[in-house]
Amino acid sequence: MSRHSSHRSAFTLIELLVVIAIIAILIGLLLPAVQKVREAAARMQCSNNMKQISLACHNFVSISSGYLPYGRNSVTTVGPLAQLLPMLEQSAIHGAINPDVFQIPSLAGSDWINAYWSATYANSRNRIKMFECPSDFPYGISTGTVYTTVSVSAGSVSLGGYTAASLIGAGGIPAVTNYVPIAGTIGEYAVASAPGSVGEFYQIHEGVFVNEKRVRINNVTDGTSNTIFFGEYIGAGATGGLDGDRIRVMSWMGANGFPTYWSAVADTDTVNYRFSLASRHPGQYNVAMGDGSVRSLVRGNTLPPTATEILNRTNVAWDLLQRLSGKSDGDTNPSN
Repeated sequence: MSRHSSHRSAFTLIELLVVIAIIAILIGLLLPAVQKVREAAARMQCSNNMKQISLACHNFVSISSGYLPYGRNSVTTVGPLAQLLPMLEQSAIHGAINPDVFQIPSLAGSDWINAYWSATYANSRNRIKMFECPSDFPYGISTGTVYTTVSVSAGSVSLGGYTAASLIGAGGIPAVTNYVPIAGTIGEYAVASAPGSVGEFYQIHEGVFVNEKRVRINNVTDGTSNTIFFGEYIGAGATGGLDGDRIRVMSWMGANGFPTYWSAVADTDTVNYRFSLASRHPGQYNVAMGDGSVRSLVRGNTLPPTATEILNRTNVAWDLLQRLSGKSDGDTNPSN
């Protein structure tokens, strides 16, 4: 009887290299698709976060005689997000903060980070996922500034805060947010202005969350569906724009009424980026309207170089944002 044997040789080196190359090509083809799906899911979650925050304003209105949250406490510098905590199922955090921090006029005597130390500071370090865009990763900050207040006055904006190093040394940085309440083009422009002037443009395009003003919901005469309540915010990287390690972030306790004049500039604008609405969503950023709807707007605006461009409204993308930011400017056709 003859013996039959089966024999199979191992892969040759060339065959193995071909297989590895094919696998690498497949991974290269699949990875962008996976990243797109992941970003789409993150953008959807971000939109839902903003929707819930905007709708929380309506719950706030229902228990505050029709008034929306104020934009900035002049003493403690607390902003709207902190006031909305009970409407976002965060009553425990809100209740642990001394009520004087929220009162107007406040008896706290200092900004929120120092008022009733260290209880307020400890509560401010509670991360609230609804205040964070899942596309961003702001907690890697170890140098730079954590903003604890936004001050808008007479056509200018300043961002105040503490160094990340000092806050880490004191126990940790306050929890941050990617969503800021909108104050209009430059908030309240309390400067006498002639009809048809740039000053009048600023006054007309005042937004909802301005300093200690308490705006009634029915005074948003453009309609809540035509008025931005919240916009996305990044801060800045080491370059001053989006790129590089994060060196500027916004605390949710100190997220005050934010102006839209300097928004939404290109990611490479190292001068204005920290004053700008921004996001990590490719080419766009989200805004939450007062009715709870969320819109995506295009990033990369150029700021108007002259008053003529502002008044003639030829800077289309920038002008659209201003029209949506004002609560009573009469611009109720923002799709143009």
